[in-house]
Order: sequence, then C-alpha cells, then structure tokens
Amino acid sequence: MKVDFGNLKVQFGFEDQFEQVDLRKDLGNTIRRNTVDKGMDELAKEIYFSNGEIEVPEEYIPELKKIVGKCYIVPVQESINQLLTDKK
Repeated sequence: MKVDFGNLKVQFGFEDQFEQVDLRKDLGNTIRRNTVDKGMDELAKEIYFSNGEIEVPEEYIPELKKIVGKCYIVPVQESINQLLTDKK
C-alpha cells in the first residue's frame, strides 16, 4: 500500500481542525529504536528519507501499528491507523 507520512492529518483536540504533520523523520527513528526486524528497519529508513508516498508492505502493517501504539499519543495513533486502514 502507498502511504505518505509527510502529509499526516492529525486532530489534536476534540473540536480542533485537523493539522498537517510531517512525521517522516520522527517515525523513521521511532521504528528503528523499537524493532528487531531487519525488514522493519529498512522500512524505517525508507520512511525517514521519503519524499511523498512510499510502499508499505502489508506484512509490516501490524508491527507498524504496534510501534505507533506504544510510542505516540492517541491523536497520532488514530491518524496513522486511519491512514493504514483507508488504503486497504
């Protein structure tokens, strides 16, 4: 699935408008710090250095959601989960 982590829409407050967030650098580093899988580490590198959409292999989505679930606040988790669900 193709995903652009540089153009993530996050709603930080209950009534706030969505804000555009570039999560590429932070997400790439977060994955690298929280995985023991070489493939996930390669995905982290690809996310970090991406310019637009990248291909996220289906087999890495559950691990990506797990890392995001333990390392990010709820609004970011919701946005990433929605992004990964909408593309399916």
